[in-house]
Amino acid sequence: MTDSDSTLQQPANSAPVYTPAPVKTHTASFALLWLFVVLIVAAIAYGAFFIWQQSTSQQQLIESLRIQIEEQAQASEARQQLLEDNLEKEFVEQQSAIQTNLNDLAEQVDSNNARLLSLSSVNRDEWKLQEAQYLLRLADQRILLEKDSQNALALALSADDVLREMDQADLVGVRKLLVEEIAVLKLVGVIDREGIYLRLSALANQIDAIPFISPLGSQDDVLEEDAAPANETLKQKITRKFYDLLHKLGSYVRVRDHGKTINAVLPPSEQKYLQQNLRLMLEQAQVALLRNEENIYQESLVKAQNWINQYYSLNEKATAVLEELQALQKEEVSPDLTNFSNSSAALTDYIAKREKMAAARRGVR
Repeated sequence: MTDSDSTLQQPANSAPVYTPAPVKTHTASFALLWLFVVLIVAAIAYGAFFIWQQSTSQQQLIESLRIQIEEQAQASEARQQLLEDNLEKEFVEQQSAIQTNLNDLAEQVDSNNARLLSLSSVNRDEWKLQEAQYLLRLADQRILLEKDSQNALALALSADDVLREMDQADLVGVRKLLVEEIAVLKLVGVIDREGIYLRLSALANQIDAIPFISPLGSQDDVLEEDAAPANETLKQKITRKFYDLLHKLGSYVRVRDHGKTINAVLPPSEQKYLQQNLRLMLEQAQVALLRNEENIYQESLVKAQNWINQYYSLNEKATAVLEELQALQKEEVSPDLTNFSNSSAALTDYIAKREKMAAARRGVR
């Protein structure tokens, strides 16, 4: 049924009724569609902005990483270059050192060859020269290492005898230097080290025999009372008692002329310790004597004398020990000794000249 039909069917006497037409919805749908499109466009724009921002950040990060990589590469290259320079410098230095060593070895080989050539036709004089040179080297060793002037002097005199037997005019200069050095060594004198060493040993053996300072009122200083005779009179008895009393009082009053303050008397345990220290000082002086250490030798003897003066009773034994220590202290155990360096060097030069002259003569032949 249409609208016209419904209108026709209304009764004639009834008033006409207005029915509103339905509202069309296509306008609202269109608006929603536009809103959806706008939202999509906004979302796409935001997404594009976000992606652009992330891309920019990644580009910056990539650029920073690239710069770091380049810097690291440059640093690595610089270190590699420095290492190469150092290796090259070290290689050059080693090569130079090796070349120097090779040159030295070549010179030594040439020298040895020349010596071998010269020794191939050695004569009696050349053997004597080698013997004299060896004797002078031994004399120098005795002087420099052992401070033994006696043996050094004997070796030097033997070398001079060898040169004198050769009777060569060219050796006058060498013998002149050698004789001067021998004369200087003779003026120093000979040190009797063995005698001094034995004297110190004898003193060390006498340490136990030196008595210590006795305490006042000891039993050794108090005179024992004599037994009273059977027929003693009263006067004799009074006189004897009086002298006994004087002896007892004298044991408590004692005068010692030490010239200095006396320390307290040492107990037996410390007395043994002091005796051991005294022996140690004398043994130390012996070692210093053998090592040519003048200061230690003198200090050891002075310390031993001070201990004896301070802690020992100055009787005949102690006085004898002190006098021996003072005599030993005056001994010169490390004098200034001359060596034979000048004559030895002159003899070495003379032998070298002879070898060169002999090699030149063989070359001419």
